[in-house]
Amino acid sequence: MSGFSYPEWVGDFYPPKTKREQMLAYYSSRFPTVEINMTFRRRIDAKTVERWREVVGEDFRFAFKANAGITHYRRLVDAGDAVAAFLDALKPMGTRTGPVLFQTREDMSFNESVVESFCALLPSGWGYAFEPRHASFNTPEFDELLERHGVARCLNDDVFDTLDYRVTAPVAYFRFHRVDYSRTDIEQRATLVRRVVDQGADAYVYFAHEDNPESVRPALAFQELLGR
Repeated sequence: MSGFSYPEWVGDFYPPKTKREQMLAYYSSRFPTVEINMTFRRRIDAKTVERWREVVGEDFRFAFKANAGITHYRRLVDAGDAVAAFLDALKPMGTRTGPVLFQTREDMSFNESVVESFCALLPSGWGYAFEPRHASFNTPEFDELLERHGVARCLNDDVFDTLDYRVTAPVAYFRFHRVDYSRTDIEQRATLVRRVVDQGADAYVYFAHEDNPESVRPALAFQELLGR
């Protein structure tokens, strides 16, 4: 899921009387990864990162959404120092760190030079995913650029067709963020993810977070189809 700390889930997904500080431990017993969105708006402190790391098992992974200062204000330009500072804050997470997600603005169209320069400045030793929000990114040139730099394309099914996905990195990244999913929708997405995994990629899949505990249902159904 894209998030885990929702009091409204207590008594439904979370057992009755679950306290906020107990949520992550229980969540990690049901799902293998979580996407952290709070880092898009504000800096995360080391104590929080360390606390989360200690709560989960060694195989659990946190994906972090990069700060808006990088993607929405700088628009990926002259962002080297901001990227370095963002990654530095995540270092206490150690091996439990999954991909760092860069989501661009909806009005930002594909500029090959800008994206090329940005991907070239990304420090090695981390996993990265790039989520475009503009139709102009739906081109082979963009996928080829990501592949050169080992950056995963993030497919958000609220923006792009799920059938168009191309593996560009050791990991694949999916954000299934539509409001409603039928059983057929979930089965189609499970088939897509199986195909990606068969190609050798580690798949990171996140359904949209909502206060309503019903939002967890598609993720649980998806996980069941994959036999997890």
